Amino acid sequence: MGTAGVSSAAASGSSAKAESASTSKALAPAYPMVWLNTVIDQWSHWTPDANESSHAGWLYKGNRYFYCWTWGAQYYAPETNRTSSVWLRTNDSNGNSNIYVTDTYLDAYGYGNDQNLLPYC
Repeated sequence: MGTAGVSSAAASGSSAKAESASTSKALAPAYPMVWLNTVIDQWSHWTPDANESSHAGWLYKGNRYFYCWTWGAQYYAPETNRTSSVWLRTNDSNGNSNIYVTDTYLDAYGYGNDQNLLPYC
């Protein structure tokens, strides 16, 4: 609901509408953002796996934010010669929210520290 919806709910005196509007603001991620560097453009996934059926969009390389990490399918990244079962939750470059990417494409610092810097999902 946009700002106009919140204003009209408050102006009408309807506590149910105002409560509904304030509740919708609580949909923001419950985790703090942690910024890490990715070294390659990569697919994002709806679930923590590399299956084509879970492909959501793309996360482009660069300084990106992440919310948390979780265990998922093991993935080998030939570009970095890394294998990991750790998947990171973020929002991708296409605007998809709460998607997963493998941690194998983080820079050396991020790959070595992501589980310490991010909370478990």
